[in-house]
Amino acid sequence: MNFSELIKYSGISKFSPNGRHIAVTQGHRLAIKDIDHMQSIQIFACQDVISHVEWSPDSMYILAAQYKKAVVQVFSIQDPEWTCLIEEGLSGLTFARWVPDSRQIITISQFQLKLTVWSLIDRSVSYIKNPKHSDRALSFSSDGKFMALAERRDTKDYMGIYYTEDWKLVNHFQLDSVDLNDLRWAPDDSAIVVWDNCIDYRLMVYCPAQGLIAKHQPYENALGIKSVEFSQNGQFLAVGSYDQKARIFNHISWRLITELEHKTQMSEGAELHVYKEEEYREGPAYGLEDRLTSRYVMQNLPLKINSIKPSTDKPNPQMGVSLALWSPDSKYLVTKNDNMPTTLWLWDMTTLTLHVVLIQFHPIKSVAWSPKTQHLAFSTGTGRIFLWSEEGASVCDIPIENRQFNVQKIQWNPEGDSILLGDKGELLMAYPQFEFFDDEEEGLGEDHYDDQ
Repeated sequence: MNFSELIKYSGISKFSPNGRHIAVTQGHRLAIKDIDHMQSIQIFACQDVISHVEWSPDSMYILAAQYKKAVVQVFSIQDPEWTCLIEEGLSGLTFARWVPDSRQIITISQFQLKLTVWSLIDRSVSYIKNPKHSDRALSFSSDGKFMALAERRDTKDYMGIYYTEDWKLVNHFQLDSVDLNDLRWAPDDSAIVVWDNCIDYRLMVYCPAQGLIAKHQPYENALGIKSVEFSQNGQFLAVGSYDQKARIFNHISWRLITELEHKTQMSEGAELHVYKEEEYREGPAYGLEDRLTSRYVMQNLPLKINSIKPSTDKPNPQMGVSLALWSPDSKYLVTKNDNMPTTLWLWDMTTLTLHVVLIQFHPIKSVAWSPKTQHLAFSTGTGRIFLWSEEGASVCDIPIENRQFNVQKIQWNPEGDSILLGDKGELLMAYPQFEFFDDEEEGLGEDHYDDQ
């Protein structure tokens, strides 16, 4: 694996959807770099410190939201002279994002008083009142023609379906939720999945035209849903919860297929591969001092995995399945149970069985699937990255002289040929050598997780 030179940044880095560029914030500046040489091709000056960056889906434009000043600046990659300024004024700004057509931008004001749609074509403006949340509970259909939005009125949750050509209301109904947390459109656009906040386990499925079609509440009077993720092929829905289980649902009948339990005891005789990271000191060579590194050691069964007891007197307890990410071909599901922060669980969804367990020396910080191969990359906040594929698991040290680069964040290039590694204030590009899927194969999307 090859590595680039270090790049300074101020906390935000985003690949363009076409994988050709990367946007990096540097205080008030937004730098656009090409992937091949990591050289800046454009540097845009902003009015204030940049809070959020997002590429347009067609990779031709990029927005830089500055929440403190309540403005959004939009820049063109092809025409650096072209700019656009959106000012929310006294209503404030809490979120900004693109509409899938790449020519409209959505902003949400402070206290969720209104959602505004700004057109870059004719400068028209549309308003929707009372969005439920600022940074979630908004989802588009796969063709981008419809938007589902959670709304809060008279202490009750509603969902509005809007046509994105003219932003007219297509359907509107009250939800059977207590306090909606988020919603997501199914990949085939047949349904919209809605779930409540963590206080109650309540998962609901709505038809955009007919309303409620399914509801699941496996238990009551306990903390509920913690993570929700559709498979890349759209056939399965994984729901992680605070009871340390991941439940898999079918997208046709919306019935429960199986419950994946994260047990502390691994029984003997199971067809399971367990890798455990062990640190050791590598002796001096080529005039260099000895260094601390690590390797994977295969473990024999039976085996017990350490589990922590979460504090019950603090908010957001460290427990339950906070991560459920599907491989690009939907064959594997990787999960992380916060009761076991150093362990990753890899499930084979063709047999609905546990396939691999990866036990790390330090708590896991970031996890990401390659968008085009069955390669899983993850980090533990140390000077190394970890990779898993069907061939096995491996460790790669970051070759930085006289210091250590601690990998806190992992991002795959959408083309799958490079990995962006992030530490506090610095970035590094890694270039692994993999064989890719054919472009015709389905489910080539990126799935990632960062433990903030």
